[in-house]
Amino acid sequence: MMHDRNRMKLLWAVSSVGKGHIMRDLAIVNQLRILADADIDWLAPDPAGEFLRNRGENVLECSSRLAGSGKTYEQVFSGCTDEFNLMEYTRADTQLHKHDFKISATAWKEKNYDVIIGDEAFWLLTGFASRWEKKPAPFIFLTDFIGTKAMRSRLRDLLTAWFNNLRFSFSHMGPDLYLYVGDAEEIPDEKLGFLLPGRRTWAQKHCRFVKPVVGFDPGAIEGKRALRKRLNLPQDGKLFLANIGPEGKYEQRVAIIEQVFENLKVDFPDAYFIITCPEAGTKEWIQYHQFLDNLYQYYAASDAVITQSGYGKVAELSALGIPFIAIPLEHHFEQEYVMGHRLAHYGLGKLITLRDHNPKDITASVTRLVDGEMEAIEVDTGVEVANIILNRKR
Repeated sequence: MMHDRNRMKLLWAVSSVGKGHIMRDLAIVNQLRILADADIDWLAPDPAGEFLRNRGENVLECSSRLAGSGKTYEQVFSGCTDEFNLMEYTRADTQLHKHDFKISATAWKEKNYDVIIGDEAFWLLTGFASRWEKKPAPFIFLTDFIGTKAMRSRLRDLLTAWFNNLRFSFSHMGPDLYLYVGDAEEIPDEKLGFLLPGRRTWAQKHCRFVKPVVGFDPGAIEGKRALRKRLNLPQDGKLFLANIGPEGKYEQRVAIIEQVFENLKVDFPDAYFIITCPEAGTKEWIQYHQFLDNLYQYYAASDAVITQSGYGKVAELSALGIPFIAIPLEHHFEQEYVMGHRLAHYGLGKLITLRDHNPKDITASVTRLVDGEMEAIEVDTGVEVANIILNRKR
């Protein structure tokens, strides 16, 4: 079948560190297909590549030759026990930017794209900012954090963060448009480092701000009772849900959440408990799932949620107005430092670190939240960014 020359063709590169990026990208892509019947090729290293292929997306073959992003993340933290110091990851990943940029360049040399989009695809950002090759099309970069931060006062980490932020302060030279997914006021108002610009000041100067993106319309969600009936969940009593990711020694995190649920069961004996985690636990009264399709519907049916502090899940809970506890991976500057400022700005949920809180503390926090009200934030289903991309077509 011949390709329609008038059909918009996009190259979309996505980091594989967390599925939050992929889910917002798919929401935007869905709108692009509705609005313009856009044709999308993906640059996506595994595990993102595998996730997208399973959803029928066209992941380019050269994606398998990308060495950084999610692959590096998994290699660095494969033996991790309780610390997710991203300085280790950024040191390893930055060294691979040139390799991955050159691999990616084969994609646009084989096809003509109208726009290239990079969702935290830092290898493309670095490559275009460094002028390793001339941009073959307008380049749009999406992110939800500004710069890095050392979470430990180790000289090596402090130097890594400073040099990363020095390079970052010139990164606006790469894209034709720099999109920040969120509000300027959620960005910490502090310097990127000695003699470097402020995080928020830099973003206000170089970024265009867009609303958080989720893949559903919060206004179209049924009432809690009707939703529980459709999902075959108990219609009466409290519903508590927890998400535990696969990183590091996740069994320890599962055991902590099980203890929290044990404590909650004392005060809420008729409650229903769900945990999504890599492997089922041992409590017969807890429903364990490795995966729940359309997880946001289960969020909407819940009275309180304990989630890992990643962008995607927090955005969905914030859009729904469901009370939640966000637990970051230990010393993970994005999940702990950045997310902490985001939640404080919007007045949402509560961020709790496991190193500073025991199950009793977490139980008390959930109990305080469960009957409270949380005002949902305004989000977008991908239409806003889709229209921005359509207006950037060369």
